[in-house]
Amino acid sequence: MASTGILNPRDYDLTNVTLLTSTGVIDVRYIMNEISYHEDLFGGVVSGYVMITESNSYAELLGLNGNEFLLLTFAKYDNPDDTINKKFRVYKMDKRKLAANMSTEVYTLQFCSEELIISEQYKLSKSYPNMPISDVIKDICTNGLGISENRLQIDETYGTYSFVIPNLKPLDAINWLSNYARPAPPWPGADMLFYEDKDGFKFKSLQVLTDGPDVNIYNTYSYDPKNTEQGNLTEEVYNVTTYEILNSYDTLNAVNTGMFANQLISVDILTRKKITTNFDYLQYWNDPDTGGLNDYPVTNNYVNRKGQKMNEASQSTLKLVFSNFDEANNEVVQANPGSVAQNIFAETYIPYRTAQLALANYTRVKISVPGDPLLTVGTVIEFELLSKDPSSKELDLFYSGNYLVTAVRHMITQNDFKTVLEVAKESVPHQYPDINDGSITWSNIVSG
Repeated sequence: MASTGILNPRDYDLTNVTLLTSTGVIDVRYIMNEISYHEDLFGGVVSGYVMITESNSYAELLGLNGNEFLLLTFAKYDNPDDTINKKFRVYKMDKRKLAANMSTEVYTLQFCSEELIISEQYKLSKSYPNMPISDVIKDICTNGLGISENRLQIDETYGTYSFVIPNLKPLDAINWLSNYARPAPPWPGADMLFYEDKDGFKFKSLQVLTDGPDVNIYNTYSYDPKNTEQGNLTEEVYNVTTYEILNSYDTLNAVNTGMFANQLISVDILTRKKITTNFDYLQYWNDPDTGGLNDYPVTNNYVNRKGQKMNEASQSTLKLVFSNFDEANNEVVQANPGSVAQNIFAETYIPYRTAQLALANYTRVKISVPGDPLLTVGTVIEFELLSKDPSSKELDLFYSGNYLVTAVRHMITQNDFKTVLEVAKESVPHQYPDINDGSITWSNIVSG
């Protein structure tokens, strides 16, 4: 462990792993085998576990029963911003068994943020008339879950809605409302996410996270076999030790999820009218207000035997919804005279959110790096992967580039600290080659 500076890229300072129980307090730093701290952009609250080996019968003497708390503090550098300092609810003992000798036990204590337990204990039934969704979510967080405002970062959403929460658990209600939430201009679509990181709870747009005014590339991480050699300490801190491509291109899945194209048929049952809304990936990509991690889309100019590109076959994913588009069209406050309810803008949030969430996970990579508490979900990093072409010493054209950190797992043992990242991107740094429309062979194959 290192409290002042680092001598090894895996050094760290674990200052607090304290278990609070009804019968006493115990410091488990010296009996723990492993600590796992996990954040997930799509998974709600922070969670993890601590694995313990002990021969003092703490499980019995402390009366562990699932109503304990764990205080966890660790850092790497002499910087307050670097420190992760959080308290968790211990909700489960798992994998309890004898160790090598008959008097020693090994077990795992699973923990999560207290807000998850509170959310599971209560139901919310409440009306919210004429409010932005961001204000509704803020009220649920502060009054429903008891989260202090200094632990909330909730971005403003666009439009005014009237909602009745139909007897839902608070976190379920927030996730339900997120489906309708549209980011404030200029960001198009409906890609708002509610999640927790080391600083608290946040409600943000994917586009703001990837291309917002406050986005900076945290650092460049490189995978190169020479990284295994002893070298400059600073370089070693940002070396990728292992990587795995979790999601590569999957055209069939992209078609089925409506990522490239989807269609929504909206029916207003009161006025007996319907409209059809088509989502076009390339039209969305070329929108000057669309935020992207890299410079080029994840497709080329391929045209199928029906004469359509991937972004033009909108019926690949077809959805039907009962909407109120013909009753209330005022974007700001009031509905049209005589309307029943304000417009929920299903024609925006359903097609866009369907595609935007699929795009956000189109390319996913898992990488392991020396431990760094500053790495948190919502961070943008650059990943450099050398081309596997033996004649090239350049970077991989399509799997290098900027990525959004969507999940973080900090793994700490007595002698080691590593961070495992899941990173994702919806674009590529180099354009995919266009198809030669004049090739007779290609035309014959496509035409069947």
